Amino acid sequence: MNGATRVWTIRGLAVWAAVAVSACEPAPVRWSDEKPIAGLMESGMRLSLQPGNVLIPVAAWSPPVRPRAVGCPLSFAAVRAVGDTAYAAWWMLRSDSSASLVVARSDDAGNSWRAPVTADSTDTGRVGCRRPAPYIAADSLNGYVHVVYFLQAAEGPGLFFTHSMEQGTMFHSPVPIVYGERVSVGAVASRGDTVAVAYENPNTEVPQIWLALSRTTGHIFEGRVKVSTGTAAATRPSIALRGGRLAVAWYQTERGSSTAGGNVVRVGEVQR
Repeated sequence: MNGATRVWTIRGLAVWAAVAVSACEPAPVRWSDEKPIAGLMESGMRLSLQPGNVLIPVAAWSPPVRPRAVGCPLSFAAVRAVGDTAYAAWWMLRSDSSASLVVARSDDAGNSWRAPVTADSTDTGRVGCRRPAPYIAADSLNGYVHVVYFLQAAEGPGLFFTHSMEQGTMFHSPVPIVYGERVSVGAVASRGDTVAVAYENPNTEVPQIWLALSRTTGHIFEGRVKVSTGTAAATRPSIALRGGRLAVAWYQTERGSSTAGGNVVRVGEVQR
């Protein structure tokens, strides 16, 4: 069995297992109706789920100093963790214009950074820096680091997930969220063993937002469910998770409309 076949087998089994489990389980989330929300996802805004059923947009954190070895500057994404710990992820180009996904850790709120660690080296797409930035999140309960990103794998392009349970010093094998030719982006949030990924489905005629849910810290995503409704194009997802409450937001544009779109959000309860 060659390397490409082995990777396809591992990732293919993960997708098969998720489909098999989801086919016999009830809906993983009980959703509310979509509601408009202002000021979200404009220039790096992210969703925050606060106590008292209040949803507010918050600006993505920008560290005071970037690591020196940032290969694709526009792909740089950073997040604050607990205390002064912070993490950053970006694409590091290789000589053939493919790229490695790398993650670096800071212990002083982004004023200095450790050497980057390779999180995923399986990209085969020779597109240079013409690739979407990864999305990185850090769990305040267990300190785990989660990253969602799009790349061209040996078995095909798709959106993938990887995580570190070792404070960013090593990352576990990538898990596929969805395969598809159309470049797509995702967002991830976690609370202990529950990990939720909101993503653009690359296999629908019009972009739609779907959710992949894991109750095993992201080792397996047991189910995938459509979140956006109607026929409008839904893109640029953002996500927040607090306890059993989940919020997914996205930018929505009506088909054939000449007016600008708007941001909408759905709130739900994760079913146990």
